[in-house]
Amino acid sequence: MIKDGLDKLLVCPSCKSKLKKESASYSCLDTRCSATYPIVHGVPVFIDERNSTFRLSDYTAQGDGRHGNASSLRKKIRAITPRISANLVARRNFAEFARLLLNETASPLVLIVGGAEIGAGLKELLENERLLFLETDVAIGTRTKIVCDATYLPFRDQSVDGVIAQAVLEYIPDLERSVGEIYRVLKTDGLVYSEMPFMQDVHGGRYDFTRLTHLGHRRLFRRFAEISSGACAGPATALAWSIQYFLLALGPAPLRDPIKFMTGASLFWLKYFDYVLAQTPAGLDAATGTYLLARKSNAVMTDRQLVDSYRGAVPRSGII
Repeated sequence: MIKDGLDKLLVCPSCKSKLKKESASYSCLDTRCSATYPIVHGVPVFIDERNSTFRLSDYTAQGDGRHGNASSLRKKIRAITPRISANLVARRNFAEFARLLLNETASPLVLIVGGAEIGAGLKELLENERLLFLETDVAIGTRTKIVCDATYLPFRDQSVDGVIAQAVLEYIPDLERSVGEIYRVLKTDGLVYSEMPFMQDVHGGRYDFTRLTHLGHRRLFRRFAEISSGACAGPATALAWSIQYFLLALGPAPLRDPIKFMTGASLFWLKYFDYVLAQTPAGLDAATGTYLLARKSNAVMTDRQLVDSYRGAVPRSGII
């Protein structure tokens, strides 16, 4: 976590002007904007109601800002429910992410978008004492240091060395703008690591908007130079997800948790097939989710280059 100098990184998320910190809020110094952002339980809430899908009252009315907290019993049930999915690549990719950053900077600053809780494979990276972390989210979770909408990041241009957006971009209505914000806050040659779902059902309710193929994910970050990309998990995990949601569609709402427990207990073994299947061209075409590790670049990938980079199983003659 970054402690010292945080205020120097902050700007108004709406107009990017300087901020003034007060006892219980931050205020934009641009009189044309004059936005005010509250501090709730020590956490600054940089939500601009004029643009965001969230409201400040989401954080101030109940006093904790935690969206959709599960009951204690539900948390216990979820903790003992076998998982039908597994991220096969996150630990390896985060190790490479750290290696590349530390090759260039002694103490790189990493912005985590959607960092209210520890993501898959992220624990070892967070324990690396040579890295500084700034964890943000739209919810005040166990690790949230700043609440902000990823479409309007409250940080100066070129202020961070790396950005992690793990399984979070699907919840953002305007993906192009959000990735533009990531590009803006990254320093020259800064790194981004992104994971996005493809063959997954809706799991974020009314805040769940987007699924992307491997090429769709790559196009979203076309202003970045790819280092590596591929499937986080493959068709076996996608099959388990589909069976679970088939049963959820049949059952009434009160049975959602029992159905999830039953499918977890009976289908958890399917994901192990993805250690092989996710590495195949057809497995990439049917990936549960994909990842991209890339570097900020001045060049823009063209759509022709994008099409030529296809690594799936469909022959070139299969479309045209």
